[in-house]
Amino acid sequence: MNLFGFDFNAFYIFLILLFLVVLSMVGWQNKKWRRAALLAAFFVLGMWRMAVVRPVINEGHVAFYNNQTVQLTGQIVAEPDGRVNGTKLTVGNINLLSSSVEFKSSSERLERVGGGAGKYLIKSTPLPILPSSEGRWFPLRGKILLSAENYPAYQYGDWVKFTCALERPEKIEDFDYGKYLAVKGVYSVCYRPENLTLASGNLFVGQKIYRKILAAKKHYREILNTAMVYPHSELLNGLVLGVRAGIPEKILQNFKDVGLTHIIAISGMNITIIAGLMMNLFIALGLRRGQAFYAAVGGLILFLLIIGWQASAVRAGIMGFIVLLAEKTGRLSKAARILLLAAVIILMINPQALLGDVGFQLSFLAVLGIMYFDAPLEKFLTKLKVPEFLEIKSSLKMTLAAQILVLPILVYYFGNLSLVAPVANILIVPLLPFVTILGFVIILAGLIWLPLALGLGLVARIFLGWIIWVAQIFARLPGAGIGMGQIDVVWAIIIYMIMGWGIFIIKNSKGKRQN
Repeated sequence: MNLFGFDFNAFYIFLILLFLVVLSMVGWQNKKWRRAALLAAFFVLGMWRMAVVRPVINEGHVAFYNNQTVQLTGQIVAEPDGRVNGTKLTVGNINLLSSSVEFKSSSERLERVGGGAGKYLIKSTPLPILPSSEGRWFPLRGKILLSAENYPAYQYGDWVKFTCALERPEKIEDFDYGKYLAVKGVYSVCYRPENLTLASGNLFVGQKIYRKILAAKKHYREILNTAMVYPHSELLNGLVLGVRAGIPEKILQNFKDVGLTHIIAISGMNITIIAGLMMNLFIALGLRRGQAFYAAVGGLILFLLIIGWQASAVRAGIMGFIVLLAEKTGRLSKAARILLLAAVIILMINPQALLGDVGFQLSFLAVLGIMYFDAPLEKFLTKLKVPEFLEIKSSLKMTLAAQILVLPILVYYFGNLSLVAPVANILIVPLLPFVTILGFVIILAGLIWLPLALGLGLVARIFLGWIIWVAQIFARLPGAGIGMGQIDVVWAIIIYMIMGWGIFIIKNSKGKRQN
């Protein structure tokens, strides 16, 4: 297997790991020596795992047919991503009609996969045949991201049939679209499908259950749209359900300029902050810390169910759970090992999330920021005499701590710096748990008695109006939405090295005071 230009032969990997294990055992008494050897061993294992998940692109994989026009059938295997200008469908369980493609021998094609430096030799592989009255259908591995019209509407689990000129996802300006889709196992895109129609096919039991969850989510959205006025209803859909397709472009631009886009994205940072703020809210309502923990965990699980139990949201939910666990024990700084263990498990399942999943990076850094900047911000806010009433200080502390470490990576990816973002976030983010819980209550009320949901919608409109107004006012101020362009990765690394050094100093100074 090949990764970044290096061939990972299993035998040589075994020898390297054996050498590192022996090295760690020889120098076991030396703590630094032992850590360095084990760290190197885990690094080699990580590189090997990264190479293993890279797909073998042969005639049995759909990416083999990029730059060819083929006739396919497949199943929609993820929630359709509805947008103003169309719907994105992730299609898996793909079958290829043999008469629509010219097969090539292995000596005719070399393919570069996933943006890495290595080239993969495409090998011819005999394919199983599915009998059909239309010809011979061959099952293929992999997924396709297909662009469809908004109407007719497609659902998760639907089987579709289409003809398309497949393409490999390329960079869009500074955004590596191919790397982003590779995290989801997608290496082919179809922008202009022809003869897209529904086809017959079966659903597994798990797919039927998930389809019902998504149907419920659609019903919840209808309740929120009925209970609220536009555009407040669409903003609440974004906050509670992660559906941002109907939010006006002007509001989205204001959020981008003042650094508030994360509140309407079901991202790791958003869920992490919401989980922690829920904990503080339940404590403020009079629950003991242990009781507030279980209430917040229940709220987090309910939140994940309502937004559709997406894989990225579940990963972010794991990070949010770690924050809740650390809050419960009251030892935020001691939860770093749990965070590291969770990150290792997530990356073992999908190692490409390390470099390609911005949501994973944001959630990891947000939790890390909460852990290490909790104490310094506690002292800072105490000096400013921020009130502790209704856990105002704790909520503000968590909001600021979560954003300290994510700011450089946000600038790196999106090339936008807002000098007013800290103040805008302070005025808005502490309201998120109230608005989120109120959104849940409106949905529940709408399921029982719609007039009650309409009454609660008037209350929610006050909070949502405040959020829209603050974003609008701050977007007009100097220093909002400064376009910096995408910073070089070297600068991002240097910034995080400086931050790491600062964390090391804070941790050491705290340890000396305790001694």
